[in-house]
Parts: sequence; C-alpha cells; structure tokens
Amino acid sequence: MKNKLLFLLVILMAFPILLLAAVQEKVFAGYFDIPTNSPEKTEVIGRIHLERNKDVLTNPIPAGYHFEILTQTNGLFNLETRYDLSKRIMGVLTVAKGKNTGSMPANHCLTIALKDGDKQLKKFNITVKVVKKTLWSLFYERYTPGTLNNQRLYGRIKYSDDEVAAKIDELKNNDWKFVGLEKCYQGRPQDYVFKIDPANDHAPSGTIEYDWAKVANQIGGLGYSYATSKVYGPKGNPEKRKELRETLYQAILTYTNSVPVEGNDIMIDGKPIGNCTGDGFSMLQAHKMAGMQTPTHQWALTDPLVVPVLHLMPELLAGMKKQDKICMELHNSLIRYLQIFFAEIKSRRAIDNPEGRWRELQDTIYSSGAWADANLGHRSRTMLALPIIWADYNRPLTYVQYWYSDFYHDKPFKDFSFSPGWSPHGVVADVSRWMTKYNIVAHKYIQSGFQPDGSVSHHTDKGTDMVMVAYGFEWLTDCNSGYEYFKDTDFKIDDQYYQFQLDRLLNIYPKLFYKQRMDFLVAGRSFLDDMHKFVIKTYSKAVKSMLNARSKSTKLKDEERLTDICQQLQNNTYEYSGTDAYWVQEYIVHRRGENETPFYTSLKLKSERTVGAEDFKKDVRRSWHMGYGILQVKTKGDEYSDRVLCNFDWHALPGLTEEWRTDPMPLGHAQASLPGLNKISGVLADGKTGMGIYHHLPQETYSSATAFKSYHFIEDKIISLGSNVSRLRPGQGKEIVTFIDQSALNSPLTWYTDGEIQTIVPEQSVDIAKEIKDVCWLHQGNKGYVILPAKKLSLQIKSGKEINITDRTIADKRPNFIIAVSHGIDPGKVWDHSYRYVQLPNVSAEEMPERVKELLRDFRFVTKEGAAHAVYSDTDKIWQYAFFKPGTISIGNTTVTSEDVAQIMLHDSDTEWVLSINNPIPDGQKQTLTFSTSVKLPAGTYTYRTKGIYPLKGENVTVIPEGKGCKITVELPDSRDAEKYNYQSDLYAATPITVNIPKK
Repeated sequence: MKNKLLFLLVILMAFPILLLAAVQEKVFAGYFDIPTNSPEKTEVIGRIHLERNKDVLTNPIPAGYHFEILTQTNGLFNLETRYDLSKRIMGVLTVAKGKNTGSMPANHCLTIALKDGDKQLKKFNITVKVVKKTLWSLFYERYTPGTLNNQRLYGRIKYSDDEVAAKIDELKNNDWKFVGLEKCYQGRPQDYVFKIDPANDHAPSGTIEYDWAKVANQIGGLGYSYATSKVYGPKGNPEKRKELRETLYQAILTYTNSVPVEGNDIMIDGKPIGNCTGDGFSMLQAHKMAGMQTPTHQWALTDPLVVPVLHLMPELLAGMKKQDKICMELHNSLIRYLQIFFAEIKSRRAIDNPEGRWRELQDTIYSSGAWADANLGHRSRTMLALPIIWADYNRPLTYVQYWYSDFYHDKPFKDFSFSPGWSPHGVVADVSRWMTKYNIVAHKYIQSGFQPDGSVSHHTDKGTDMVMVAYGFEWLTDCNSGYEYFKDTDFKIDDQYYQFQLDRLLNIYPKLFYKQRMDFLVAGRSFLDDMHKFVIKTYSKAVKSMLNARSKSTKLKDEERLTDICQQLQNNTYEYSGTDAYWVQEYIVHRRGENETPFYTSLKLKSERTVGAEDFKKDVRRSWHMGYGILQVKTKGDEYSDRVLCNFDWHALPGLTEEWRTDPMPLGHAQASLPGLNKISGVLADGKTGMGIYHHLPQETYSSATAFKSYHFIEDKIISLGSNVSRLRPGQGKEIVTFIDQSALNSPLTWYTDGEIQTIVPEQSVDIAKEIKDVCWLHQGNKGYVILPAKKLSLQIKSGKEINITDRTIADKRPNFIIAVSHGIDPGKVWDHSYRYVQLPNVSAEEMPERVKELLRDFRFVTKEGAAHAVYSDTDKIWQYAFFKPGTISIGNTTVTSEDVAQIMLHDSDTEWVLSINNPIPDGQKQTLTFSTSVKLPAGTYTYRTKGIYPLKGENVTVIPEGKGCKITVELPDSRDAEKYNYQSDLYAATPITVNIPKK
C-alpha cells in the first residue's frame, strides 16, 4: 500500500510537468508549397519544426515525439518524422505513393498532431499550396543574380581561371585549408595574441577573426568564379565545374566546422565559454580573444559565403535529395555556422542598461530592441540569403536562444524578447518581419533612429549624429531589396513601410540637394565622397528601386511628386525656396531658387547632445572640426565639391572659430572629436528666415578656443556674429581665427580695405595679414563678403601653395583660398575678441560697393559680450535675438528681456506678427520660456504646431499686456507630454515654435 501511495504521489507531482510540456510545445508550421505536377515522393518545401529544437543540445527531443496526419481530404501527402544531423526534430511531407499534385494550383488543408508515443500533445492545421512556382524558386530568382553585383557577397576577390586552378590544388593538397591560415582551423582562438592599438582600442589586431575573414573571402572568390567563369562557370567545362564544386563543398565544410559556435566549443578554465548557441564566437570578445569589430559586424564572416553557397544550392539540394553524405553534412554545417550571424557580444545582451547600444531594451516605449540601427542594411544581405540556404520556410531564422521570448520567462513583462514583438518562428516570416525594422524612430538624444526633424542617426556612442548618406541613406533604402524579395507574396511588406521611405525621399532629401549635389556637412562618414554622384545615381536609383519593389496592391501618397522631383534633379532644374531647421541635429538650411536667383546656405552646430561627421581614415584626420559652427554658402553648387575638399586645410572650415593649427589632427576612433561641452546650441526657422545660436566649447583637448556665436539668415544676407572669443587651451600657441570661407580659387579674388581694391588671381600663392578697423569687403566667384569690425582685427588671406593641405595623398594641386579674421594668440589683447561679417550670394565685384552701402543702411547689429546678440533688418522688418543667458538687449527700437536662454525672431508682415522661439538647451524637463518685448503684441493664447516631417499639435504661446509692451510665455514640449509626442518629447523640446498673431 505504501509503495502504491508513493507511486501515486510521483505521478501527481509529474503530471503538472507533463501537462506543462504539452501546453508549451510551440510548433513552427506557417507555410508549405510544392510545384504542380509533382510525382510521388516529392518533398513539400517547408518542414514542421518545434521551438524546442533550439535547446536540443541541453534538452534533447523525447524519443517518443513524432508527427502524424490526423485528417486530409484526398490522401495526397504522407508525413514522416525525421531528425537533422544536429538531432532537431522535423515533420517532412511528401507526395504519397501513386499520387500527383496535378497541373492546377490548389490548396490542401491537413490537420496534424504532435504526439509523444500514443499521447497527443498538440493538434494544428496547415495548408499546403500547390503552385506553379514555389516561394523558394521565386526568392532564388529574385535574389541570387544580384548578389554578383555586391563585392561583399564574394569577399571582394575575383580570381583568374589560372588562380582558381592553383587554389583548387592548394586546397586539395592541404586538407581543404588555405595555405598560411591553417592555425585558424584549429578552433583555438586562445593561441592568438591580442594586440591593442592605443589610438583605437575598438579594433585590436592579431586575433583569430581576421584569419577567419581571410578564409571566408577566399571561398567567396572561388564562389564568384563558380558563378561567372568561362571555364568553371555554368557555361564552362563540366568537368572543371564539377572539380570546383567539390572543392567548394570541402573547403566550406572544413572551414565552417572549424569555427566555434556553441558555448562548449571553447573551454575557459575547464568550463564552457557560454551557455547559448553562438557563444563560441560572440563571447570571445569578452575574454579578449577577439576584437569588437567583427563580433558586432557579424556579416564580415557571413557575407562572403553568400555567392558561393547560393550558386551551389541547386546542386547541394539535389545531392541532399539523394542523401549524399557530403551535401547533408555541408548543409547542416552551414546552418550551424550561420548561427554566429545572430550571436551578440556579452555587453550588448543586457536588457536593463540605459547606456546600452540600443538603450534599455526592456523599456519598449523608448527602445526598439536589439539591432535597431542602420546596420540592418548590412545585415539584410545575409538575412535575405537564409530562406534560400535553409530551403525550408519553417526552420527558424536563428537558434540563438536569447532572441526567443521564452528566454526571458515573461520578465519584465509577458512575451518580452530581445527584439520586442518578435520571436523566431520560421525563416520566411522572420526575414519578412525584419524588413519592417528599417523604420525605427529615435526617442531620445544619443539614440539611433529616424529623428522627428526628418534626419537620421546611427553611431550614437558619443552623441547624436546626422548621417544622411552613410549610414542613414542605406538604413532608409536598403530595405528595397527585401521589399522586392517579398512583393506579391503572402509575406509582402505593408504600405506604411514604403510610405515612411517615400516621405523622406520626397520631403527631406531634395531640400539638401543643390545643383545636383548633396550637402557634405551632413553626409556622415561620406563627407568626401562624390555628392553629385549621390544625387544623380544613388538617390535616383533608390527611388526607382522602391517604386519597383511595390506589390500590385501597394498604394502610396505623393508618388507623382517624387517622380517629378527625380526628373528635375536629372535635368538640373530642381529648385526650392525655404528655411528649414533640423533642430535635433542643430542644423539649418536657408535657400532660394524657386522664384529668385538661386543660392544655398547651411549651418551645422554641435553640443553635449550632438557630434559632427565621423572620419574613418586611419592615417590622417579631416572632419575633426565639422559641427563646430560650420557655415557654407553656395551659388554655383560646386564650391565645396569633393574636388575642392580634397585640397582643404581642414583646420580652416568656413564658420569655425579656432586656433589655426598646422599640426595633424588626432587619429583614433572615428568620433574622437567628441560632442561639445556646451549646452547652448540650436537652430530656429519660420520657413522664410532663420537663425542659429552656438556656444563654442570643445570637449576634446586638441581644439583651443571658445566663443559665443550666432548666425542669421535673412533673405540673401547671411550674417555671422561672435563675441567673447578667447583661448581655452594652450594648443600650439598660434593665432585664434574665425574662418569666413575656404573654396576653390578658380576666378579672381578681389578685396577692398582702406579705400584700395586689390586682386588675387588663381595662379597666385599669397599669405596676407592686413589690419582692419573699418568696413572692408571681398569678392570671389559670385559671392561677396563684408567684414564689419567693431575694433581692430587682422584680415587674413591665403591661397595656392600657402595653404596647408591636410591630406596631400588626395590633393590635386588645384589651389584653394582662405578668408579669415584673426583675433590673435590671446584674443582681446591686441586684436578684437569679437567679429561681424555678412556673406552675399549672387553679387559681382562691381556691385559690392553699393551692396555694402545698402547693407549698412538696412541692418543693425548689437552684441553684449557673452550675453546676447541681436540683428535687425529695417527693410524686411525682422528682429532676431540670441540670448546666451537671461538678460536684456535692444535693437531697431525694440527691447527684449528674456528670462531664459533662448532664440527669438519677430517679423512684422504688415497684417500680422510672426513670432518664432526656440529653446537651445533642451533637456526634456523645462516647461516654459518667458520673455518680454517693448512691442505690444495682441494679447491672446496661440497654439502652435511642431516642425518636422510629421508636424504635431503643440502647446500654447500666451501673450499678456505688460506696461507699454507685452509678456510672452511659451509652453514647451516636456516629459509630461511624452505620450502626446509619441514618446519623443525630449527631441521635440527644441522644436522651432512659430505662431502667427493677427494685428488687431
């Protein structure tokens, strides 16, 4: 009796566990198809899988598990339970004996059971589609040919036929290993020496992954020959082709088997390096057996295999169908190896780290999860190959456990996962889902994503960057290959994702194009690329690609407008008039051209929130100062083309106030220039006029100066004011200078001082330093420069050989010129520590004297050192105020007292007042800006709309009488309004605010 009670107790204790197992088994059986006219024994594409297959090494499939068909209408299919070479269970459907799928497409519904012995654990329905063309065939046809156009997908190596023959012999005679790289096949990364580069600890050398990449790249080169060679390719010598195919089989198998993937593939002090699939690779970085670069850019080891593997797939699948041992082993080894693609380094797996690469993953309001950055474009190349390589729609995209929701046990909330909303469940559905993850918005500063101002950020380790070419454009448009891949299938991409891209291609990018060139200031790491090629080819190709990738049912808004703009860009007839502030990035564009003589000017600032352009060149730094108040003015369009920039002294960027150093800028990390220490940095625009405010206060120690700067954009007058220019650090002990312009000296440069006009011709090399106390002007091309010194300054002009070209390896000896004003070694002692200058586009040298007179009649400029700047145009009736701290300033018979750091613009347009305000020190917490003006604006409460790509209803601006003027309180977006602003209130805190106040 006692034994019976004990047995009953054991059964009762085990019952919940058994019940739980039955409830928890997740089946992956989402899609199946098979060609028409398929005879008996033909396998259906798409096998049945269990989620628990990912844990098969630690939790084997119970011996009694199997799949059965419960019901089907016509007995067309048989179902067999099989295991792959890694012991993962699969249900395999084949055409039953004596049956045929028929000549017409049809859907066949089956009810399937998962059983453990005789016990039914799960019942589910599937549909097998009989089709003219399978999804696999469609994917293969759509994706494989294009892989040959991307060098990354074959390791950037193209062998001659003789070299291929030599490589075949090399591999045959060396156990299928490449000569000189035998060490990396041993699976012992600990035998390599970890070497740190003091200038860049992000990419140590000497570790094993660099040899793995060399192997993968050489395999890629052989694969390219297999796909294209006249000897080894599809139309080549059959025997030679077979020889190369068999060599590739063995070379790939040998290599992929040698790379550690599972945690127990690498032992540390007698223990596995990790407990997850992929840890054999990804955990090497934490143990200093690999650097940071490759384990976080996993495609470096997977991309090169795409061309060889995809072009081998038809023969590989045919061999597997025949149960060929090598083909079976190779396919299994590829599935194993490609798990490294989803393996993440230890430091990036934390879900509760607000400083993590993708911020705090468990805060799904403010984080979009792992891989929420522009590298998805890179990842998509391998990702789109996986449904073809898996050749099974329902095998999950990855077996790496921490991508699955069950890894987190419903914490911090139910169904949480590494990429919220997704847990792998079938490669086709999985990849389709990832194609919708391009449209990631940022919610805070220093976070990757598309910004509400229309810009995009990617590398945000140091601060928010603006990367409108690399990497942002790829993030926006690389999805088109995926959209094309899935179009008109059951996995097609929804319209909203196309529209997201179209809106930016239409409403953001063209405004940054001028005379068929992209603005180099916001091109990211591509700042020295051919920006003309980007507009004419890259942008236009992306538009066509997106439109061609639509499904038949896709409906888009403003498609015709986009195609019209593309045509205008091709014809060089595109013009735009407007002033647009990209406030998150502290960047503004002011331009004319629709109904005026065209010009383009832009300003890029940076702060503790933002950074300038990255520079990835290892031996010389160029972009160090980009973002430090850089101001460019263009009329012809090529003033800052790549050819001009190649001859730049990058210490002397237009708009910069800094020591004019002559030594090389620091090397190291691509963002070594860092964000600023300054809080004050902002841009303001009302659509027609604009301004910028900037406290130059570098954090990095190479830069030597500090200054309070403001920029004012009023029609065709571009005004720059500076005060309290001073030395911050010793530097080289050279003069601190404000650079007005640097461009190509392709026509005479005329300059006027002390009643004398002088000319510098393109062939001349000059180094001029001239004391100026009164108004002077310069002219070059069709741009004029008017300098309005308040006290003594030193006008400096350099040209030709006198320019210290930063990167002489790319210079082409075409002379540039530099115009600057010097404040001396110690500003304020001998030379003035302030400046005022105006740039005038579309003016001739002959017109300059009269334009200077008009300027002096029309404009007023006031600076209160380190406190406030103001500009007034009597003709345009525009007042602009830059407050660096609370205070009062008067100009144009109007006094403004601000209680806050602020930018304020006021425009009297006869019938109404246009009032614009901006908070240039956004922190997401400040609730109001308050100021008073001697102008008595009509009292009332006025609601504004935010600026940006999708304007939102904002807060209120309240005007109340105060003495003879009025007091104005501006409500700002703040953290209390987070939901209203799509949880982007931190970013909207600096939005330009404009209200139109009718005169009463």
